[in-house]
Amino acid sequence: IVSINKSFSCIDLCLPGFYGRPWTMEQRKELFRREQKWGLNTYLYAPKDDYKHRMYWRELYTSEEAEQLMTLISAAKEHNVEFIYAISPGLDITFSNPKEVAALKRKLSQVCTFGCRSFALLFDDIETEMCPADKEAFSSFAHAQVDVTNQVFQHLQEPQCFLFCPTDYCAAFCTPCVSQSAYLHTVGEKLLPGVDILWTGPKVVSNEISVESIEEVSRVLRRPPVIWDNIHANDYDPQRLFLGPFKNRPTELIPKLRGVLTNPNCEFEPNFVAIHTLATWCKSTAGQKDVSMDGEDQGSDYNPQEALQLALRDWLIEFGVADQPDGSGRAKREQSEEEPMQTDEYIPSSRENPLYTAEPLTLEDLTLLSELFYLPYEYGPTALTMLTELNWLRGNKLDEFLNCAKEWRERAEHFDEMCAAVVQMFNRLSNAPNRTILYDLYNYICDIKSGVSLAKAFVNSLGGRNPPPSQVINDDPEPWGFRGGLSGEFQRMLPCHGNRDLYRIPPATRVYTIRPCTPKDKPEVLRLTKEMQSESLQQTVLIGDRLVDGQLSPSKHCDLVMEDEEGLCGFAFALTDAKSAMTKSQYPETMLRDYPSLMAVQIHPRLPDTSTAKRLISTVLSVLKESGSSGVFCEFRSGDKRMLNFLRTLGLLHVLKVEGLQPGLVLMGTKL
Repeated sequence: IVSINKSFSCIDLCLPGFYGRPWTMEQRKELFRREQKWGLNTYLYAPKDDYKHRMYWRELYTSEEAEQLMTLISAAKEHNVEFIYAISPGLDITFSNPKEVAALKRKLSQVCTFGCRSFALLFDDIETEMCPADKEAFSSFAHAQVDVTNQVFQHLQEPQCFLFCPTDYCAAFCTPCVSQSAYLHTVGEKLLPGVDILWTGPKVVSNEISVESIEEVSRVLRRPPVIWDNIHANDYDPQRLFLGPFKNRPTELIPKLRGVLTNPNCEFEPNFVAIHTLATWCKSTAGQKDVSMDGEDQGSDYNPQEALQLALRDWLIEFGVADQPDGSGRAKREQSEEEPMQTDEYIPSSRENPLYTAEPLTLEDLTLLSELFYLPYEYGPTALTMLTELNWLRGNKLDEFLNCAKEWRERAEHFDEMCAAVVQMFNRLSNAPNRTILYDLYNYICDIKSGVSLAKAFVNSLGGRNPPPSQVINDDPEPWGFRGGLSGEFQRMLPCHGNRDLYRIPPATRVYTIRPCTPKDKPEVLRLTKEMQSESLQQTVLIGDRLVDGQLSPSKHCDLVMEDEEGLCGFAFALTDAKSAMTKSQYPETMLRDYPSLMAVQIHPRLPDTSTAKRLISTVLSVLKESGSSGVFCEFRSGDKRMLNFLRTLGLLHVLKVEGLQPGLVLMGTKL
């Protein structure tokens, strides 16, 4: 949402290019008020789902639509905000057809009559293959786009602000790289110098934008770019919201840019933090402070966390502003009031339940909210701490195998307190006077409250406490016990699932190969098995031993080994039908009905990366499931504490409670 320099005297603000429900006229007017208040002064109108902006770009606006746009443009001017109208004809325009170019000029000329003086031509997110007619007329896609853009720019009499969004709008899209991109070199060379060019940075959603990367693209484009930043855009994931500060963009960028735009969250109200911190960044002086006559600093270095706290303090005030029923205005209510929901004169006795009292929202609540919904590439400190604690508690389950009971209970209590703080934050937000903000946040905070509650119940069950019936985690959970729907199912089946998790402990430090077992691997498999069995000092006979030493053949595609630079470091072998390998009834029929398959698995202790072991085991589990198996079990000697605890950490298997097992035997399993 921002733009810099050009002939502007300060950094300007622009707006939405996200995919989703467009913001209402009232929301846009409220944005103009905030822009003026925070020192931002430009608005880019580019809602991707406004069908006359993109899909039906040729169609002129009706008189009713024109009136709405004129009202919006007028409101922007009232708040000293420059209104930029953007159009995206790239889906189906024929660049070589004069009638198409005329239609584009006619559409923008109509918008000129509404009072608009600044424009943007966007060619992002489109196919790069030209039609036969355009291939005959232009030597490249870049030449076609530049030709039409220059014509439109001159038709509009070279407006002071005119933006062009290239199809290759980030370094990741450039072939082979930015400095050698024929597309960008053509754009830089042929596009008229009065046209500014949009750029998102190294990626579509850039974690960092460095000074060096901007200097490189500036040389190719022959002008400083206008950054169109997607750091707070959330239209690609309906379960994520970004309430962290504008960061990882050094203020040294400011004099090297023609502007900065930011694509916001789809929901209007949560963008308070994104735009507020951006405005603070814009006021920074990149380490050079101006001092006024009275000695006060007129600018300062930008600190993301300080900017975030400043934004949250102002947002807290907005939460205390109640909505008027007719939407015509707002009436303030003090946050410090603790009003009971009931308004009659009933007063309960000392033996009765007290009346419910709505607690006021605090700055700590909003800080927690921001840290739970931080930024695309990182969690906030509290969220990261919760994940770290849950990971440790899960991997060090309080049971007879562990000697860290005191530490476990202390950390479980700490995790419980953090979960309670999330629920408390949810309750306070739910009772905030400003319902408009709440409605934009509700789906997100409801989802995180549910997830935290399930995690809390899981930890309680590990500690021997029974969770509420609605939060019991078992093989047949309620629908709220698993998330993601069909999209989640697809993602879990893809080989890249989990590779980009923001929380990965420990990080991968080696290169591993998972492949089918060959006859040459057998000596190494036996050596690894013998080495690991010596740890337990037990002689309990397992069916899985016969699977490992070759007496039994694994089922098809169920014999995988894992190796690193030192050699073989793990394996997973499985039988689809375990009963076929039993000479006698070693396990109850009821257990074998639920867990008919057997898997033998072993991982060397030198493996630090749990995700690799998880991939190995998950692959075998997927094969068993595809073969029709309903469940799988593994056998372990009770003395094999390291392996048992390691598998608990992975979360793929759990200890099975089976009556009548031989002494020293532990079974783990999972339903498929």
